Amino acid sequence: MERKLSILNVGGHPKDAIMYAGGTAAMHVARGDRVCNLTPTHGLSHHETALEDFYAGGDMPDLGPLIEERKQEFVDASNDLGVTDVRFLGHDDDIPVPKEEIIYDIADVIGDTRPDIIITHNPYDETPAHANATRMVILAMEA
Repeated sequence: MERKLSILNVGGHPKDAIMYAGGTAAMHVARGDRVCNLTPTHGLSHHETALEDFYAGGDMPDLGPLIEERKQEFVDASNDLGVTDVRFLGHDDDIPVPKEEIIYDIADVIGDTRPDIIITHNPYDETPAHANATRMVILAMEA
C-alpha cells in the first residue's frame, strides 16, 4: 500500500491557494492524501467593489460580512477540489513585514497537520502579501 501524504497548501490571499495550486491539491485529494488549504489573510485589500465605493467618497464598508463572504468563497472553492480541511486565519492582508502573531498561527496549523509537503508562494514574489506569507511559513516551520 502506498504511503499517504499530508499536504499543506498556503496562499497569501484566500484565492491564491486555489488559483496557484488548486490542481495539485485536487490531484493529491484524488490520490487519497490529506490536504489542508490555508490562508493567513482575509484578502480584502483586493476587494475591488468595496474599495472603489470607498475611494469614490463613500463610507467605509462593514468589513465583517465581506470577510465572511471571502471565507465562504474559500471554503466552497476548496470543497469543489475535494479539500475539506480549510483554514482561514482572517488576518489583514496589508502586511509589509512578517508578523509574529501570524507566524504562530501558521505554526499551530503546521503542528496540527504535520505536513510532509508545504506548497506556497515564491519568497521573492512581487506581491508583498505573497512573499510575506511564504516568509511567515518558513519562520513558522522553524518555530
